[in-house]
Amino acid sequence: MTARAFELPHCEACQRPHWPPREICPHCLGEPIHWRQANGAGQVLSTTMVHHSLSDELRPHLPLHVATVKLDCGVRVIAYLADGPQPSGARVIVTAGSSPSGQEALVATPPAPG
Repeated sequence: MTARAFELPHCEACQRPHWPPREICPHCLGEPIHWRQANGAGQVLSTTMVHHSLSDELRPHLPLHVATVKLDCGVRVIAYLADGPQPSGARVIVTAGSSPSGQEALVATPPAPG
């Protein structure tokens, strides 16, 4: 699993990030939208375990742990929990990475100790 720079779309008009990507800003309906590197630190709001998939590539990797994460910048994302289940309220770092099947995905891991 290779981590890449984590970026979010930002509105040039109101300077706010959002997710998922859109052609116009969901906050102010402004544009243009540009991708900027973002801090992926956030808090787990809720988790679930995926037991079934219609994707042939994903089936061998089930069950998968997935979480809704509220990033410190206020954006909420759905991310694959690479290190297994995390409790609600746990701090995680979201990065651009890969799911177990190799597909691009947002990946959440606990922050490094220290």
